[in-house]
Amino acid sequence: MFSSRHNAPEAQVEASGFGFFAVIGAMGVGAALMYFLDPDSGRRRRTLARDQFLHGKIVAHDRTEALVHDVANRARGAIARAQSRLDHRGDEPVDDSVLVERVRAAMGHVIADPLAIEVRAHDGCVTLKGPAQPEQIGELVACAERVRGVRTVDNRLSVSNLSTP
Repeated sequence: MFSSRHNAPEAQVEASGFGFFAVIGAMGVGAALMYFLDPDSGRRRRTLARDQFLHGKIVAHDRTEALVHDVANRARGAIARAQSRLDHRGDEPVDDSVLVERVRAAMGHVIADPLAIEVRAHDGCVTLKGPAQPEQIGELVACAERVRGVRTVDNRLSVSNLSTP
């Protein structure tokens, strides 16, 4: 007389969502076919798509080629630096004018105006003279000491309180 709705076995349908995505995918493929196989504009669209693909292929090839050249050049540079360090070991004297320019170039990475510092060199001994900010003096000396061919650094830098822009 009393029947319960919960006693009847129910058929369980497992919804995985695969059917939904299959329908959406089929609709997308159908739309793409209609777009490219259209009798009026399909040829132009196919040609445009082909041209864009070929352009992308050329750009990718050019970028890959540039990357290969860059890596090869970096490897050659690393090998040359290693060979230079092994062959010379800092024993060969460096011409004083070359040493001055090396130090000045290295200082250009530390301060804005490397020409404000007077750099002299004699037999690997570098003298730095001129005004510098207090926080830059240590950086300048360390920078000069790292230059290949420098044996000692004579620090004659004076403290400048003027701030540089």
